[in-house]
Amino acid sequence: MLDPTLALFASYGARAVGAAAMTLLLFGFFRQYPKLYLRHWTLGWMALAVYHLAGAIAMTSDSVRVPAWIISSVAGYLEVGWLLFGAYELARRRPVRISDARRITIGLAALGLATSLFLFGDSYSPDVRRLAHSGIHSLVVAIAFGGGAIFLYRVRRRRRGIGFFVIATAFALTSLAALLHFAASIFRAAPGTDHEALPFLGYLDFLVQAIMGMGMIACLLEDEREASELATVEIEHLAYHDALTGLPNRPLFMDRLIVALTQANRYHQKMAVLFLDLDRFKEINDSLGHSTGDALLKSVAERIRRCVREGDTVARFGGDEFTLLIPKIDNVEDAAKIAQKVLENLKIPYQINDRELFATTSIGISIAPNDGSDAETLVRNADTAMYRAKEQGRDNYQLYAPAMNARALERLALENMLRRALSHQELVVHYQPLIELPSRAIVGVEALLRWRHPQLGLLSPAHFISVAELSGLIVPIGGWVMRTAAKQARIWQKRIDPAFSVAVNLSARQFQQPDLVEQISRVLDEVGVRPSTFELEITESNAMQNAENTIFTLRELKALGVRISMDDFGTGYSSLNYLKRFPIDTLKLDQSFVNDIHADPSDAAIASAVIAMAHSLNLIVVAEGVETEEQLDFLSRQRCDRIQGFLFSAPMSADELEPYLLEQRELLA
Repeated sequence: MLDPTLALFASYGARAVGAAAMTLLLFGFFRQYPKLYLRHWTLGWMALAVYHLAGAIAMTSDSVRVPAWIISSVAGYLEVGWLLFGAYELARRRPVRISDARRITIGLAALGLATSLFLFGDSYSPDVRRLAHSGIHSLVVAIAFGGGAIFLYRVRRRRRGIGFFVIATAFALTSLAALLHFAASIFRAAPGTDHEALPFLGYLDFLVQAIMGMGMIACLLEDEREASELATVEIEHLAYHDALTGLPNRPLFMDRLIVALTQANRYHQKMAVLFLDLDRFKEINDSLGHSTGDALLKSVAERIRRCVREGDTVARFGGDEFTLLIPKIDNVEDAAKIAQKVLENLKIPYQINDRELFATTSIGISIAPNDGSDAETLVRNADTAMYRAKEQGRDNYQLYAPAMNARALERLALENMLRRALSHQELVVHYQPLIELPSRAIVGVEALLRWRHPQLGLLSPAHFISVAELSGLIVPIGGWVMRTAAKQARIWQKRIDPAFSVAVNLSARQFQQPDLVEQISRVLDEVGVRPSTFELEITESNAMQNAENTIFTLRELKALGVRISMDDFGTGYSSLNYLKRFPIDTLKLDQSFVNDIHADPSDAAIASAVIAMAHSLNLIVVAEGVETEEQLDFLSRQRCDRIQGFLFSAPMSADELEPYLLEQRELLA
């Protein structure tokens, strides 16, 4: 007959070896798949190996029995926590909160240390002390793993494979084995009992341990398979959907459009494609930041989605462009109604990051089969119609018409020629004098862009500035004008008057550039122009697009020392409150109020009021477009500060204007 103590030692040793092997196996998997549940399971099996090994040592070595029992007891409780942590993390696909895990781990270690103290002392017999120690541990294991088994049995209904079933069964068997150990502890403590059958419970533990190990390996493999499937689905989703808005992207939209065209052709139905582009979105992005711009795009996408029917497709085509596919319409008016609904919904103010924003869109519509029989043509024609909507003032929709393609081709050709003009130095700067009243002295000039076209001759900005704005070429062109004008001003300051000033117009896109202040500062430093002789002109409408941001930018420009002029005053929609807050130096009275100033009482009243108001705000007033002596006399009586116009000089090149400037200086000397 095998000695019971030796059999118990062999049982402990076999379970320790098995647990150690499982620890190494899980650690290898953890290095390959660094998942948190594998880390906890590895720690749990390591604690189980220590529990069995320390228990075996405690039975055979009196010299280290006390520390061995303490280590075994603490490891036995930690094993419970770590194995259950791993099972929870695998089932829920989220980690146990660090604070909870720390508290539970410390509590289990303290419980193990406390129960190990029952093994020492002489108040009770060794069997009774072991009952107190082992009984508490067995009850904790039975309750913990029993609850874990119930939890995993419920989870396995939502997961494929046998892994969760096996591990749940192993947890249930572990709970049952712990109850048997508890009963055995009571049996061992009873007087006159035979202990020889008790060591064979260890073989049951070994079997349960093996089942648990197989279940964990099965769960790991199934989890990796599910993760791979989810990754495949996610990759496919990302390939065909926009990451920011979740809408279908361009490839998916084109696929659906091709399918819809096939269906429409088969059943002789009409369908519509709508192309949307947000108005002035770049200005919001540049002034308020990309995070605000992204939040606005998501809100816009959601509003568009709510405007269409189930079965229609809303897609983000790229940037601030969206497309709508309406696979079935009865007539053109159906598409127009949807476009109008989208326009009205997008006009409602947006609350983004505690800021109220306004956004509108321009929409182009193409109808199949009239406007195209293939997907590329329909989208291209809707895009062309959208540009027409932009040209018509934005915040509207336009139906495609064949003549639009001709205009689009003209616009593209003009854009290409404009690019060539910039690189081939066909652009030039002309200068129109600014006359001070009543001295009639020339105190400065306004720099005006011209294009010396090889075939068409000298062109004013009216012929090409809109294309420059839409294409973004206005930014490099504007930078070139600024540098050229600054250099010419420096020449005239040396030759004519150190206080001679130059005024340069800023386009809307230039004004929204985040590095505008740095650009101007760099130009002034490199050219050597005093900031006080350099004036920047912004239009009233551009200033009011984002008034608060305008105030911030103007204050930064004023900090450089440059002067600020508001151009075309009276043609926009300025608030007098904002006008008071804008740090400007000059107000330019628009030519439309000057033309009939001597004959139209309304124009005369407006001009007089603007001059008086500007003077009350300590602003200099410049009247534009002065062409007659009658206009000059009226402005002189109203004490207008400065004028410019054909009465004194048309815009001229620097070489043409310089003799005139020298002559005027001599006359006034």
